[in-house]
Amino acid sequence: MQTRGPSIWERMLSIDRRILYLLLFANIVLFLLLPIRMRAAVSPPVQKFYDEIEKLQPGDLVMISSNWSASTLAENQPQLEAVIRHLMRKKAKFTLISVEAQSRDISYRLASRLTPEGGYEYGRDWAHFGFVTNLIVSIKGMVNNLPDTIKKDVRGTPVSELPLLKGITSLRQYKMIIDVTPSATVPFWISYAPKETKILYCPTSVMAAEAYTFLDSGQIKGMITGAKGAQEYEQLLGIVGLGTRFVNAISFSHVLIILFIFLGNLALFMNRRQMRQEG
Repeated sequence: MQTRGPSIWERMLSIDRRILYLLLFANIVLFLLLPIRMRAAVSPPVQKFYDEIEKLQPGDLVMISSNWSASTLAENQPQLEAVIRHLMRKKAKFTLISVEAQSRDISYRLASRLTPEGGYEYGRDWAHFGFVTNLIVSIKGMVNNLPDTIKKDVRGTPVSELPLLKGITSLRQYKMIIDVTPSATVPFWISYAPKETKILYCPTSVMAAEAYTFLDSGQIKGMITGAKGAQEYEQLLGIVGLGTRFVNAISFSHVLIILFIFLGNLALFMNRRQMRQEG
């Protein structure tokens, strides 16, 4: 009597799960590399964020508070990259500040990599103030006397000697503050920064919910939430950046997982049906 070989459904059910993990990994890498632009509905907070930066004039000075580290790179790096590109498009000047050493080094390297795209020169068009140990004290100090509070930039140059900050003595002379962070730092900027200085917020997804109160009250003027918000922002800018690539990888990975679940259940159903017919 000839023995029947395994059916296609039985072979599907016996696929090594490591093969599925490999397919998922390949899917993520593929869509991180492909510059696919998927249309997305732009949320009102992201549109407000974009509109506020569009109001900047060439030469306006912006403070970027970059406090993220490697643990939230997937959400905060796309935000910061898109923000810097938008500021350079508007010919606005900017300074960065951080509250820890790791975020200082990451944001400094990132800005150093991006700024040549806009012809920006360190010290003339942008600078990094390094990291501060107490954000509240530093904000108060920068409002009263910025050069005496910061003293030197990340390269060890006295900030009073930077062409970028010629005639700048207070945070009140900044047009805007942009907080890119996974932490609850935006209330410090709201509480202690000059009231006339606009504040924009780039939180991770888990931190966004508690910020809507500030957004509704007008204390922050716009918000980019995580990688999804960065994708929407990049769409407004007309670029394919990390936000778009990250969201593509996540979205198509979800599609692949749903396909695996569907095929697994289909194979189980068909295999049981075949066994009943043979029995």
